[in-house]
Formats: sequence, structure tokens, C-alpha cells
Amino acid sequence: MKMPRKTDGEKIHELEKLVATLSERIDTARNEMIDGERFAVLEERMKSLQESVSNASTKRSAVLTGLGIAIVTVILTLLGNWILAHLSGSPPPPSVPTRN
Repeated sequence: MKMPRKTDGEKIHELEKLVATLSERIDTARNEMIDGERFAVLEERMKSLQESVSNASTKRSAVLTGLGIAIVTVILTLLGNWILAHLSGSPPPPSVPTRN
């Protein structure tokens, strides 16, 4: 038993369906590529931001360490001067000269 041949209209209709399906697949692939590129850009920006935060944290730590050492040095210097003044028995020099 022979199948009847498809008419030109039926062939055109099938081709239109195939073209529509392919167009949809191409659009989907294009959108996925665009989304992938956007994701890559966002990932790169996030990495850059994390490096900036890390660098800022390191700098802040260095500044605070230096400030802490400076404060401890000042306190030890004042304490050392006070101890030496009391051990030597001499009164400390007046800070403001007085007029008679």
C-alpha cells in the first residue's frame, strides 16, 4: 500500500515548524551564552572586590599594629621616667618656670 505524497503546502508547513523550533533553540542558546558572559563578568568583579577587601584588611591591621606599638612605647617611656625620678630622689623639673 502506497502512502500518498505530501503536498507542497504540507511540506511548507513542516518546514515552518522546523524553522520555528530551530529559531527557538538558537534564541535559547544565545540567551544562555549571554547569561554565561554576564556570570563571568560578575564572577570577575566579585573576585576583584574580595581582593580589595583583603588588601584593606591587611592595611588596617598594619596601621592598628603600629598604633598599638606606639601607645605601648609611650606608656613604657612615661613609666620608666616616673620610676627613674622616684629612684633618684630628685624632684622632677618644673614644667612651667615661675617668676619671683
